[in-house]
Amino acid sequence: MQRNSARSHFQIQRDVIYALLLRELSSTFGKSRGGLFWAMIEPIAHLLVPVFIFTFIRARLVPGVEYPVFLVYGFLPFLLFKSICLQMVKGVNAVKGLLAYRQVLLMDVFIAKAMAYAVIQAVVFIIVLTGLAMFGFDVLPPRPLELAAVLALTVIFALGLGLVLAAITSLVPDARPVVSIMFMPLYFISGILFPVTRFPDDWMRVLAINPVLHLVELTREMAVEGYEPFKYVSLAYPVTLAFTFTAIGLMLYRLRVLARVTP
Repeated sequence: MQRNSARSHFQIQRDVIYALLLRELSSTFGKSRGGLFWAMIEPIAHLLVPVFIFTFIRARLVPGVEYPVFLVYGFLPFLLFKSICLQMVKGVNAVKGLLAYRQVLLMDVFIAKAMAYAVIQAVVFIIVLTGLAMFGFDVLPPRPLELAAVLALTVIFALGLGLVLAAITSLVPDARPVVSIMFMPLYFISGILFPVTRFPDDWMRVLAINPVLHLVELTREMAVEGYEPFKYVSLAYPVTLAFTFTAIGLMLYRLRVLARVTP
């Protein structure tokens, strides 16, 4: 008796996302080892420059924490957030050809892109931490499960916000450069290069509006032994915003605000 080979909707979507994930990783890394090298060199270079400036030239260290470790556990979650958000925006126009296949949905592409760049940043994360460990830095997180949960929250938040930004830029294409530029000031107000506890209390209250700062501080709290985050840090705040943006993004998707590319 021949077994029914029909696949469920979930199985089809799973296979589509897996194929899109492999496609995204292949296009990012390229077909040669050089592609992998260039995919890794940019984030590593972003780390080495401030480490050299603040540690070796100015000898500026965070009290009780080695500065390279402080920097890594701030920069890499920010890079994870930034990469996924920007890929959501770019994905609107980059996948029009794929949407000709009826099995491929725009949401599948978004999920695959988020997963791909989470994998890429995880590889970068491991390489950088291994390099620091070889130089004698203590990089092992004391609370690895909580760290993984914060990074997963960062991915969810980036995916939700990315969906909203993708909807906005699909309606207003001229907003794409603005979206890209906004990550520059966000980089400086998220406590990547130096702890926000150096600022007056009134300034910290204003900076606390930035949810990325909370994610960065929570990452350091879980990953760096003895690190004290700024006193206004909150887990509930980025969690609430993450699910709020995700809900809004899904609503906009269902309302076909992305109709420019959605069949």
